[in-house]
Amino acid sequence: MSTTDLAADRGGLRPVRALGCLLAPPRCLACRQRGVTPWCGGCAQVVRQLARGCPRCAAPRGAAHACWPQDAPIDAVSAAYDYNGVVASAIATAKIAGVHAAWPALVAPLVHRLGAQPPPVDAVTWVTTPAVRVRQRGGDHAGRLARLIADGLDLPCTPLLSARATRGRPDRYTALHRLPGTDLLLVDDILTTGATAWRAGATLRTAGAGRLHLAVLARAGTHTLGAATR
Repeated sequence: MSTTDLAADRGGLRPVRALGCLLAPPRCLACRQRGVTPWCGGCAQVVRQLARGCPRCAAPRGAAHACWPQDAPIDAVSAAYDYNGVVASAIATAKIAGVHAAWPALVAPLVHRLGAQPPPVDAVTWVTTPAVRVRQRGGDHAGRLARLIADGLDLPCTPLLSARATRGRPDRYTALHRLPGTDLLLVDDILTTGATAWRAGATLRTAGAGRLHLAVLARAGTHTLGAATR
């Protein structure tokens, strides 16, 4: 037994780990095969990590794409994955099924990408989930992502938005503080149409935020970003 194992055993951690594996055994987030997380060997082969693309929207370089409009509140985007079937299944499992232990492995490529070219920001925050969905899911997944990213980049992390669900309409955001031109890394799980990031970013800008760099696990498709907000 290693020194680390002995120390953990003396501290009573081994029974805790054993109980955790019994109640929530490690599984592939996509196909649910036992023993590995976030992906088994087969699923890992079809995961597509995005090459660095357009710095403003993370779309592939060299391709004509519908970037953010000039008046968008988001200044830059970093994304780790292409939102294909395996990645989509993994994020849904971690978010909806509450497989919280999988988030560190899932977010590691995004932390590595951000760490390789650190964005010039003062703090990390996230696109807050309305309280009703936090209760349903057992936590705010974007908050978990933000804290993991902040730890990896050695940056402060703080909630700056509250969110309210409205029947049949998009979530509404309110800023918790006035901001003195603070440059922020805004974290969410997926960038699809950009409507959610736009609303959250616009709220932060109205509160006085400076530049906003959006960090997401995955970029989905080639939608015209921000069109749904117009």
